[in-house]
Amino acid sequence: MVAQPSLIVNTLIVIGEGFWVLSATAQLRRLMRTRNVKGLSAVTTTLNTAGNVGWLTYFALNHLWFPVVTNVMILVLSVAILGFILSSRRQFVRGLAAIVIIGPLTSYVLVVHPAAGGWLGMAFNWLAGTPQLAKIMRRRKVSGLSERALYFALGAMLCVLTYGLIIHSLPLVAGCIQGLIYMALTLTYYYRHRKHD
Repeated sequence: MVAQPSLIVNTLIVIGEGFWVLSATAQLRRLMRTRNVKGLSAVTTTLNTAGNVGWLTYFALNHLWFPVVTNVMILVLSVAILGFILSSRRQFVRGLAAIVIIGPLTSYVLVVHPAAGGWLGMAFNWLAGTPQLAKIMRRRKVSGLSERALYFALGAMLCVLTYGLIIHSLPLVAGCIQGLIYMALTLTYYYRHRKHD
């Protein structure tokens, strides 16, 4: 059972989720400025967006309203990022196929098992991060990634991990630990192989 957070603990999640908003905003601004979608994947973004819907359900069912509000903001930004990625002809078909498969699957699971929203969010975030990390490690290409977005995401995960530990949320803790491992590896490759724009 998730413990209801105090006002101070809610401040922690607002800061952590605020970092997610800043991360998505930084990535969107970079896309608007450069139109460079290399290194970004429509399938990955679709999975992360579906994960965001799972987290929204989880937070709403547990009456955690502060993260609900910030997750709505992240959802809007993620859809905008996905729109930019889908403007690439190479990404369009795969992205559309991912949306057609992942959208109904997410809806079905959340309607039938709404309490699984947090685990669904974690699973989709894990599925989204694994191929992208493998691609970064295999090809050593990090173009398209925003350095600011990476650091904002790191700050978000640290704050949300602390929040998850305080309120006893297993999906949040598990998701953040997995995310921190992936972020450490991504940042390592980013600094080894980045080319200055």
